[in-house]
Amino acid sequence: MTQNILIRTIKLLLVDALREILFFPIWWYTLGLKKIVLYVLNSISNTNRNLALTVLIKHVFKPMFGIQDRQGRIISFFMRLVLILARSVVFIVITIFNIAIIIFWLLLPVAVVWGLLMNLDIYARS
Repeated sequence: MTQNILIRTIKLLLVDALREILFFPIWWYTLGLKKIVLYVLNSISNTNRNLALTVLIKHVFKPMFGIQDRQGRIISFFMRLVLILARSVVFIVITIFNIAIIIFWLLLPVAVVWGLLMNLDIYARS
C-alpha cells in the first residue's frame, strides 16, 4: 500500500512538472505577454499623468498665477513651452524604455534557447 502511494505521488509530480514545462512557452507568449503589455500601458498612462503633459498643453496660452498683463502672458507662454519640451523628452525616454521591456519579454526565451543550443554545440565539438 505504501509503495503504491509513493509511486502514484512520484508519477503525479512528474506529470505535473512535465505539464508546467510544456505549458510555459504558451503562457509566456499569451497571458504573460498580456500582463506585460497592460503593465506598460499603465506605466505610460501614469507617466503622462505624473508629468501633467496634457494639462500643460491644454493651458499653454493661459497666464500663470492669474497674471493678466502682457509680460505675464509672454513669460507664462515661454515657461510652459520649456516645461512641455523638457517633460516631453522625459516622457519619450520612459516610453522607449517601456517598449524595450516588451521587446525583451518577447526575445528572452528565444535568447535562452539559442544560448543553450550554442553551448550544446560547443560541447558536442569537443
